[in-house]
Amino acid sequence: MQFAAQKCVFIHVPKTGGNFFTRCFLRFSDDAIVTSGHQDGTDRFELSGDATKSKHQTLAEYSQLIGPAFADYTAYAFARPPVERMISLYYSPHRWMRAQEGGGFGLDPRNEPINLEEFETLVSANKSISDLLDIKNVSGRLTINKSARHASGARVSLLDFADLRHGLETFGRENGFDLTDMPGKKVNSSAVNDPMKLNTGQMRDLTNIVMRSHHGKDQKLFRENGLKGVFDGFIGWFR
Repeated sequence: MQFAAQKCVFIHVPKTGGNFFTRCFLRFSDDAIVTSGHQDGTDRFELSGDATKSKHQTLAEYSQLIGPAFADYTAYAFARPPVERMISLYYSPHRWMRAQEGGGFGLDPRNEPINLEEFETLVSANKSISDLLDIKNVSGRLTINKSARHASGARVSLLDFADLRHGLETFGRENGFDLTDMPGKKVNSSAVNDPMKLNTGQMRDLTNIVMRSHHGKDQKLFRENGLKGVFDGFIGWFR
């Protein structure tokens, strides 16, 4: 999502509160919601704008589309542990919407643990946080409390998914947006009530799949760079 007047973009990492972020800040942005198929414009939608061609656009794509002016921008994103994020993505409503006999679409509730083969395919097909933020071209120590610089010159700033409201307030404060009427309703809820509990018996297998994939570098990068509050709860799975 682009905010040209404030010279910033939001990189929507899937399953890190991005839809709620959109609900809070769309009115201030240069983008608009577009829908198709099962998308309802509230929990499921796409974004479109002069420099936004997809909701999950990467930092590198914004840099290319905005051009030299991107050097003065700040790119924000929320950080979430990769194993937790991939499990949440598996149960994401957009994957379980089905056409209804009477017309329209409805959510097909999930009551079974994750299919490991299907999970591995999903993990392989989706970008990591490092991919979305073009980390290979970011220099400096990137933490929640300290930004770093992209090769384009843009500042990269991570927000903490574990404290979503504080992250939203930080973004609003830094860019002069009024959030006194922040929405209270949760959006894009999982297709199961407690996916972590449902998959307790196969957590080691799920963890191994994620850590062997390109998402594994998220854990290594962010832990080495000080995001202990976000990632420490999952370190025990890797020992």
